[in-house]
Amino acid sequence: MAIIEETARITPVRHTADVLVVGGGAAGMAAAVAARRLGADVLLVERNGYLGGTLSMVTLGSICGLYAVTPTEVIPVVAGFASEFVERMQRLGGSKGPLRWLETASLPYDPTIAKLVGDEMASEAQLRVAFHSQAVDVVCEENRVNGVIFESRDGRWACLAKVIIDCTGNADIASLAGAEFEHDPAEIQAPTTMFRFGGVDTERTARMTRDELRRFLEEAVAAGMPLPRTAGGMFSPHPGSMHLNITRVLKDGRSPDPLNTAELTEAEMEGRRQLRLYLEAFRRFVPGYENAYIADVGAEIGVRESRRIVGDYRLTLEDVLGEARFEDSIACSAWPVEEHGAGRATRWVFLKPGTFYELPYRMMLPAYVDGLLVAGRCASATHDAHASMRVAGVCMALGEAAGVAAAQAVLAGANAPDLRKLDIGKLQAQLGKQGAIAGAHAVQSITATAEKVVS
Repeated sequence: MAIIEETARITPVRHTADVLVVGGGAAGMAAAVAARRLGADVLLVERNGYLGGTLSMVTLGSICGLYAVTPTEVIPVVAGFASEFVERMQRLGGSKGPLRWLETASLPYDPTIAKLVGDEMASEAQLRVAFHSQAVDVVCEENRVNGVIFESRDGRWACLAKVIIDCTGNADIASLAGAEFEHDPAEIQAPTTMFRFGGVDTERTARMTRDELRRFLEEAVAAGMPLPRTAGGMFSPHPGSMHLNITRVLKDGRSPDPLNTAELTEAEMEGRRQLRLYLEAFRRFVPGYENAYIADVGAEIGVRESRRIVGDYRLTLEDVLGEARFEDSIACSAWPVEEHGAGRATRWVFLKPGTFYELPYRMMLPAYVDGLLVAGRCASATHDAHASMRVAGVCMALGEAAGVAAAQAVLAGANAPDLRKLDIGKLQAQLGKQGAIAGAHAVQSITATAEKVVS
């Protein structure tokens, strides 16, 4: 392979901050707003031209991970920033629910409204934001990350900060800093191209169950249509419109590698090719979709899994299914293990009704790296545990906790705060003041509510 040797460059430090948040998705929005509201000087850098990340770019269709369920009740297990974000969307007509399905519940939403709410919350917090900026390198001194270098339309620049929060989803900053991570394309979950149908008889389709949809699409498969999935999520943000989470993109029987440019490019095109197949299948075999058309497609394929950092603690499947409790708990989740593998089916492992598990602060600390927190789906978890904790509601909870932790660390006065010596009690107390659910006192309310309902 031919190589080009680049000359050394001088990069201007365009910004300094107490806290630098890289990535403006579910975790990044929560982290940046939480840190700024506590008085920290925060810069939020996002590679797109809007906030929301997967919520607004991939267009998920529903926010997962906010609730535990019993046979009769839906119980919030994530609140704080997430609750405020949802309430603001609801005021703009961009969210309704929660919607129960299978043995869980999620919140349908309008991706465009998510963008508007992201702008609103960032502006009200007087948050500094830099859009259209891609992280390309880090500034390190020994094992401490002191800054990040970005490429933008107006050139290359750096931001130096006392604490950096990696909310890129792919652990880009942690990887650039040399942190250990796990990533195996033979194991990771398959991605999905999300899309929205218009021209749908939503009054009719609203009464359709997932099992009924599966039967209709299995008829399409029997008729010779090679659909990769015959069951998926259906969410209607507005009358006549239906959001679908149903494609499955594979390469040679495995997930394409989202860190490989060639494979990711091929996956993007394959996902859109599948849309034409599903459009025909829905029109021919699924009642209510006879006049359907593709109204829009996510701007980027939905990647469920890529790098997972190796942190001071790795969340495990036993933690998820065993309703784990941690002294340094900073978030809760009741989302099932949801694994999208190579076949047409999705593997679901549901938690017992009304139960939940906690997530520890330590899973956001990359091992042997200082000055950096990693929040969102790339936090430290095994493959199986990641299949539960990766969803947007949980990412918001992790992001909020990371933002509070970073703010408390820098406002204590240290120029190079030690994130491993943070007072966990103070972190949990502040999260509680913000309405977040974390720590022993906060989770007692979930347990009491669930036990009362189940009994």
